[in-house]
Amino acid sequence: MRSHIRITFLLIVLLQPLLHPRPSFAETDFTSKTYIKFFTDPRDDKYAPLYEYVEMESSDRKNGLWNVYLSGWWGHDFSTLQERDRSRDALTNAYIKISPYPDQRFLLDVGRHFVFEGVAAQRIDGVSTHWDLTPWNGFSLFGGSPVETEFDTRGGDTIYGGRIYQRLQHKAELGLSFFKETNNDARFQEKTGLDLWLMPINKMEIKGHSFYNNIAEGWGEHAYTLRVFPQRSLILTGLFSRTNYENTFTPSTLSVFQPDFLGAGETLTKRGGMIEYRFNDALTGVLDYNNYAYRIMGDAAYYGAKLASTTSFGLFSGISFHRMEGAIEKLRYSEVRMYAGEDVEHWKFSIDAIDHHYDQPFNGISNAYSVNGTVRYAISDALASSFSVDYGKTPDFVYNTTVLLGIVYSYKQGR
Repeated sequence: MRSHIRITFLLIVLLQPLLHPRPSFAETDFTSKTYIKFFTDPRDDKYAPLYEYVEMESSDRKNGLWNVYLSGWWGHDFSTLQERDRSRDALTNAYIKISPYPDQRFLLDVGRHFVFEGVAAQRIDGVSTHWDLTPWNGFSLFGGSPVETEFDTRGGDTIYGGRIYQRLQHKAELGLSFFKETNNDARFQEKTGLDLWLMPINKMEIKGHSFYNNIAEGWGEHAYTLRVFPQRSLILTGLFSRTNYENTFTPSTLSVFQPDFLGAGETLTKRGGMIEYRFNDALTGVLDYNNYAYRIMGDAAYYGAKLASTTSFGLFSGISFHRMEGAIEKLRYSEVRMYAGEDVEHWKFSIDAIDHHYDQPFNGISNAYSVNGTVRYAISDALASSFSVDYGKTPDFVYNTTVLLGIVYSYKQGR
């Protein structure tokens, strides 16, 4: 992994003179987020991990022809378990984005970055490109080494794929995509996908996708959503999805990813809908219903209502009630959530509480709840501090308290 990190940084250093010439106008953003967390695990071991997240972005402010982005994190666990490796770090992203056109109809990404193209939602060390050949059609291609398979070695690990699409003015877009990933030169993932977006009439939108697992030779997931906007204050949403967990989440070459917690052959069919109505600029109400039909675990229905309020002077609040009615004990409960907060000059206060009341005690717990309180103070335009406390009682923890302290520093420079 570290060799790939060094290569990525070397590429950035070598290409910077080409992407960042002296006459260009550059804008640089730097953010540092430092957190220390105090909590206790189910074995009563106490932890105080420290996390440092760093982001840096430099871009062509004038023409938008290039962008350089770096992000990573470092963590150290002040743990009671001496045998563990207490320090960890990772380079999250390090890439250069290049476009020779101000409208960015052609984009080239080089380095460690995420690729979201149809069936592919992957993080790679490599190259990806997106090209709008015309306003109505285009394609994407990507290839390199997958980041997510670093649990063994990266020898023989490759990933490549792409997507083609066709648009019909402002009414439709249809995409076909494919990606293949190998681990130690063996087939690891191989999927084909179809995605679509339709607006057949004004005030109606349909979007969704279907993914096929080429290795398992079966469909992994179908997911489609219908939204209707009969008036500005009203949104009606319907959804349907069907997921085969083995075909969706299971690479055939490694049993470590077998979804045993769901059972072999488990599928989920989800049907539901939501009505969202804005009473005025400050108050919104939501009614929702979802039916979960598991092939093995049985059916469950989740339904309820929510009210949310936001005022012009910084006060926000909400309350919701939901019922989960399932075939097994842990899926039969009533849920109540309340939250509120306010922005007052340099301060921001919030509190969020949620309670699950089980029809029958689950792991000896009838009421599981969690309360979070957070205070944030902006010390200056560039520096802010935060203090957060979580207190809860769950079937996994009799009582659990988590404290989080944070410092966020942001710096922006443009020339």
